[in-house]
Amino acid sequence: MRARRWVVYGGADANVAEDNMDNNVKPSTIMLIAGGAVLFISTFLDWASFGSGSFSVGINAWDVDGFGFLGIFCAAIGVIIGGGVAASNFGNVSLPDRMLGFNHDQVHFILSSFALLTTVGFLFRGDVGIGLILGLIASGVMVAGAFMDMQGAGGNADAPPTQF
Repeated sequence: MRARRWVVYGGADANVAEDNMDNNVKPSTIMLIAGGAVLFISTFLDWASFGSGSFSVGINAWDVDGFGFLGIFCAAIGVIIGGGVAASNFGNVSLPDRMLGFNHDQVHFILSSFALLTTVGFLFRGDVGIGLILGLIASGVMVAGAFMDMQGAGGNADAPPTQF
């Protein structure tokens, strides 16, 4: 049983229990939020650079001519997953339970897998920039975080697996 600590504000009789402020954040939540932020930031860095010698041109994910809209979709995925998880965990935002028949964990896994496949696909395009490498790492972290959430939602995550 957890001990309660009472805090009095301004001398008034308004006592607030610490139990109401549960700040236990799962590692998968941190992975989804941080991965989404890094994926979004990586879209502003060079995803590819072309040229020779002292002249080279770098393009980022927002250059529609270079990457189509796939780079913009990766930025949107980072904002949607990172912002949605942060809003539902740290803000008073309640998101719908199901979206198109999928729960939150499944949607996060699908979107982050799309971002991972997109960044892996761009690796074969040519000279790789630092933004693409960061985007690849960030989307991989988001896939791992979404997978951890999906595994924990199915049952008791603390119990060891059994045969049957």
